Amino acid sequence: MNSHYLISLIIPFISIFLQSYPRFFNKYFGVDVWTRLLEIDHVKRAHHKIPKKIKKGFIIDGLFDYPIIFPWMFSFFPKKFLLNIQGFVSPFFDSLQNILVFYITFSLTNSLPASLLAQIMYALIPIIPIENSYLTPRSLGYLNFTLAFYPLLLFHINNNIFLLIISLFFTCTLFLTHRFALQSFIFISLFFSIVDHSFVYLLNLILSFIIVVTLTKGFYLRVAKGHFYNIYFWVVNYKFRFAHQIYGLKSTKKMDWVGKAYSLLSLFSPIFLFAVNIWAFSAILYLVFYLKKFPDFPINIIYFKMGLWIIFFYIFGSIVLKIKRLIPIGEGQRYMEMASVPSVVLSSIIFFYFFDKFGIIAIAVLIFLMLSNLLFILFVQIKGIIADKNRSLTYDLKQTYRFINSLKGGPRIICIPHQITTMTVYNTKADILVNADNPGLMQIMEIYPILKKPISYFQKKYSLGYLLLRESFVKLEDLHIKNPKIIFKSGDILLIKLE
Repeated sequence: MNSHYLISLIIPFISIFLQSYPRFFNKYFGVDVWTRLLEIDHVKRAHHKIPKKIKKGFIIDGLFDYPIIFPWMFSFFPKKFLLNIQGFVSPFFDSLQNILVFYITFSLTNSLPASLLAQIMYALIPIIPIENSYLTPRSLGYLNFTLAFYPLLLFHINNNIFLLIISLFFTCTLFLTHRFALQSFIFISLFFSIVDHSFVYLLNLILSFIIVVTLTKGFYLRVAKGHFYNIYFWVVNYKFRFAHQIYGLKSTKKMDWVGKAYSLLSLFSPIFLFAVNIWAFSAILYLVFYLKKFPDFPINIIYFKMGLWIIFFYIFGSIVLKIKRLIPIGEGQRYMEMASVPSVVLSSIIFFYFFDKFGIIAIAVLIFLMLSNLLFILFVQIKGIIADKNRSLTYDLKQTYRFINSLKGGPRIICIPHQITTMTVYNTKADILVNADNPGLMQIMEIYPILKKPISYFQKKYSLGYLLLRESFVKLEDLHIKNPKIIFKSGDILLIKLE
């Protein structure tokens, strides 16, 4: 068994490299990464406690309302060191999930080959390396999701009270780690409370909520309020989720590759949803074989529940993709990430069942699927991360930020596109037209997701002095600014003084 500890580390280590190697080519990729770094800075300045009012850098100030565990953990890291390693953080937490896959599979099968295969399958789920391509608590949230939900399933099989304690602990940490993972946990808990005719799932949520609110002295209520405001913001603006900020819905040519990919997923859902995790198809196979009672097929109640776990998120994700009004509760394909662990466990088990019956044919199909996944991952990494300009801190932006920091006084800037706002807050001394908390989204609606008023309106309303513009996103003339005065230009980046 001791050797298993070492063996279980091999594939996660390779997976870290697969997920993080694009950072050697594009070190500062990602939009939300700068928001996360700012949150970490806020906690650091609050002496590793929950910050209160946030004003510095944000023209629309607000209260800190992000789940505290992730920024608190990294508030102890030196700022420069964290900036250097930020591209490896999410892959690291995902590697822990990969190790968890090994031990869940091994505990169920007592098979080293099945456990290792499940790990390889997990490492080759296309959506995972894509989602972990920048600093985000998502992988830590998903790890907590598994550690909270899997013990609940086991408890309903063997009634071990210790499993409830484990689930309660990780449900509490989930509340304070990642909002989308918690939201998904609530949905699946409601589903299984019906399937198992059990109030335990809901009791676990209620107790966790009470504990978290009590331990944080009410701070979690602020987090929950921010979560609801984020949902409401997209309830109002769901039509423009992937619209161009300036051109709106008029030109699909201006839609970036992320928007186009989501449009394809939505158009061809639910079939294309398997592209983000082909191993999820194992749930359909397992349930068919389970109900048909195929000879020698591995029957286990936990496998059956894993199948339901996968099917729930597959159907739920498909519905969210199809019904545009459901965009506020998340992008549909991301719900499939919640089914990653059970999908690879079932896929590994089913593979060995087919291998015993079909031998080389089963191996050929497996290799084809793995290579297809790997090529898909590499394609998206090269096109969407390594070659990215719109979501990255480029040389031209760095030069512009140096110039901004040389300006006297405190420059007040509006950024177009809006997605470079927190990047600009983090890298300059300027005050940027962006919200510091989620309730502030209500004020930012005039600017994002689509610009509803002329630049002159915002100039007067917020006493703005400058416009930071990326011309590869929108041409200066399309903004209809009277007598624009370009005071700095580097590549496609313009800094314009507003008169």
